[in-house]
Order: sequence, then structure tokens, then C-alpha cells
Amino acid sequence: MKKVTLTFVAISLFITVSNAQKKAFHKGAVVVDLGIGVSVYKTDLEDAYNGQVWNGTSFTTTRIKKDTSDVSGATVYPLNIEFGLKNWLGLAARVAYSKYFSEKDSVSGIKVGVRGIDAGLALNLHLIKTNRFDMPIGITVGYSNFLLDSKDSLNSIAKDDGLNYGVAVVPRFYFGEHIGLSINAGYMVYSYPSILFSNKNDSNINNDNDRVFKLKASGMNIGVGLLIKF
Repeated sequence: MKKVTLTFVAISLFITVSNAQKKAFHKGAVVVDLGIGVSVYKTDLEDAYNGQVWNGTSFTTTRIKKDTSDVSGATVYPLNIEFGLKNWLGLAARVAYSKYFSEKDSVSGIKVGVRGIDAGLALNLHLIKTNRFDMPIGITVGYSNFLLDSKDSLNSIAKDDGLNYGVAVVPRFYFGEHIGLSINAGYMVYSYPSILFSNKNDSNINNDNDRVFKLKASGMNIGVGLLIKF
């Protein structure tokens, strides 16, 4: 009787593990997602610096602060590599390259180059899945690097290191055991607290007038990706 019981338990465990392995995501799975997407952000700029103001009799130095809001867009190329910690939980390493849209200056004809590079981690909840479908909900947080290249004769640039975080829903459709397609719909926030301006003649233009320039961007992104599961 004891042998029969042990055999029954072993068969039950085997069936449970086999069913878990048949799901589109499971513990121990490795999923690589290489994608392309488009993002639209609301940007808030805070520019504070020391400037000369006429007080009626002479110029005096005073602190000037300007707040500006705008909208910007970018093409994003993300790469995610996820490992299954549990059948319902995954941890992913994420890197992404963003190329922001810009227009040529009407006078100089120069087109400013703006790009961002992200690196971080994503925690994904896999609560809805079948053998060929998986829809994780993920929370992302990480580092971001921003660079604006004016492409002028002085090689003027603006750059900063900051923080990014967001949330996304990523439906995944598998055509077989290993290959699939993902659709990403998410919301991201970027924060750059101290953008540094420089050119070939001055490595820190901010020091000239004690300038502090802050940029925050937040908005939606949508994209598609190629999945490979191991």
C-alpha cells in the first residue's frame, strides 16, 4: 500500500510539473524580447539661473526661473531578458535606446540630435497565461542617460544621468514552443535633475551663471517585439 501511495504522489508531481512547463511562462524559463516602439511624452522644463535685471537705476543680479511644458516623441528600441523566478513571477534585465524626434533649424539647417539610453530591472507578474498566450504586468525602474547634441561649430551638448520608472502590460503570443510576438503598452517617467551644458571651449557652461536645468518627461509608449523562449 505504501508503494502504491508513493507511486501515486510521484505521478501527481510529474503531471503538475509537466502542466507548468507547458504554459507559455513557468519557473526557470528564459524569455528574450527584442522590440521597437513609439513614445509620446509630456515634458516639463525648469530653468533657473543668475541674470541681470534693470531695477530702474541700474542692473542687478537676480535669480531667474522659467518653467516650460511641451510635448516630444521618440522611437524606442528595447531589449528585455527575463528569468522565471516562479510560475507567476519573472525578473527581467532591460536596456533601451531612444531616438527623439527633432526638426531642422529654419535658419542654420542643422538638425539637433537627442537620444536616451536606459538600463534597469523589471518585475513581471504572469497571472494570465495559457499554452500559447502570456500577459505579464510589469513594473520597471532603472538608470537613464540623456544627451542633446546641437551639432554646431562649438560642439555644444547637454547631458545628464537620471532615473526612469514605469508600468507596462505586454501580451505575448507564441507560434510554437520558442518563437512568439509581443505587444507592449506602457507608461514611463524620466527625471533628469541637473543637465550639464558644455562645448569645446567650456566643459561646464552652467558655472557661468549658476544654472540649474531640470527635465522631467512622462507619457505613453506602444510597440511590438520578437520573442525567443528557452
